[in-house]
Amino acid sequence: MRSIRRDAALARDLGSFDALVVGGGLSGWAAAVSLARGGRGVLLAAEHTSLGHEIWAAMSIWAPPDAALPAPELWGEVVRELEGANAARGTMVDPVAAQVAIERLAIGAGVRMLLQVRAHPGEGGTTLLTGKWGLMAARAAVAIDATQGASLAEQAGAGFELRETGEPVVRRALMVKTGLSEARRVEVGDDLPLVDGTVMCWPGVWPGDVILEAEFAVPTDDRDALEIETRMQMAEVAARLRAEHGEFRQGSLVTIAHDPILPRERVLVGSDDPTVAAQVECDAGTFDVTRGAMLPAGTERLVVVSPAIDVGEASMRACQHAPNAVRLGLAGAGPAAEIIDGGI
Repeated sequence: MRSIRRDAALARDLGSFDALVVGGGLSGWAAAVSLARGGRGVLLAAEHTSLGHEIWAAMSIWAPPDAALPAPELWGEVVRELEGANAARGTMVDPVAAQVAIERLAIGAGVRMLLQVRAHPGEGGTTLLTGKWGLMAARAAVAIDATQGASLAEQAGAGFELRETGEPVVRRALMVKTGLSEARRVEVGDDLPLVDGTVMCWPGVWPGDVILEAEFAVPTDDRDALEIETRMQMAEVAARLRAEHGEFRQGSLVTIAHDPILPRERVLVGSDDPTVAAQVECDAGTFDVTRGAMLPAGTERLVVVSPAIDVGEASMRACQHAPNAVRLGLAGAGPAAEIIDGGI
């Protein structure tokens, strides 16, 4: 394998691809699988140790309670596999089983995967990948940014704009074992930094599993401090539920289910293409996503399928629902294919 020298560092050359997808969430995965099934050579580079990270971030509730849009067929393939393994129930899926299923589909489509790496723009169409495997370089006709904050687009010079948002400072969930059998909202107390003093309790796929969803108002610019504080607060929530509600007394904390979701105070400035590429939905309604939102101003040969695109006031929450994330990825595969073919 030949090497590429940059900034006095030696990078292993991974070769050339039609598309480099950065981000292993459902949107990145969907874009990668769609392009690979269309005969494209695809490298999927992800920061986490597995794909589909936002399946946890969605607390396994993969669609809004009153979802009206049909789920994309690609997500339907995942759900049918999970149903066959008794790992899905209604709008709930088992996150670990879902991650296994989507990785199997990616491998079946011929997607080459590289996990535990981060991407940085290089020169001449080269992207540098850093992480567990050292310094590497890959060349691609188009890059697809599926990171949560569009970090690759930002490094590439994309324009952003500030936006006021009413979204909570952070959402966090934890999984407990309990006797609760139906979804319900439970009062916890107004002395904790909860947005409304309550937590939402969602029964999981497996008997006894319950996922607690809390929205905290804990403003801080220190993400590490936010991580520690919200974990402590969720542990206190669990302790209060056990002390005050009989159905939780048998419960024990299993795992903190997902990372904090920070409010999106910035959104990408897109191109002027007004064509609607996809629709996404959340509790607040249905939003159109234009091709222009996926083609950020200030960049070339880059498509974004990240929550950083502007899909309405509740966009962060919308993008965490599995069908929406898949819709974004599939929609972004369209302009990516056009770039590969020289059409944009």
